[in-house]
Amino acid sequence: MKRRSMFTVGKNKGVASSVHRKPLQHMVQRRLRELKKIVPDAHEDNVDVLLRQTAEYICILELKVAVLRKLAAIYGA
Repeated sequence: MKRRSMFTVGKNKGVASSVHRKPLQHMVQRRLRELKKIVPDAHEDNVDVLLRQTAEYICILELKVAVLRKLAAIYGA
């Protein structure tokens, strides 16, 4: 099965096709809404702030995992 390109070929070479632009924007908006549900206190409409909050949340989760691993090693789990 041949994949369809997101870009047109020919006269408008390199310009995103309007047919594919809306589904891409819809997909990005949907994923941002899902991200807002996952990240605590992330009700910001600004994408930059949302991504910064997401990065901070990931760092917090990584720290929690590291602490839990150390505790598991100490207590022999």
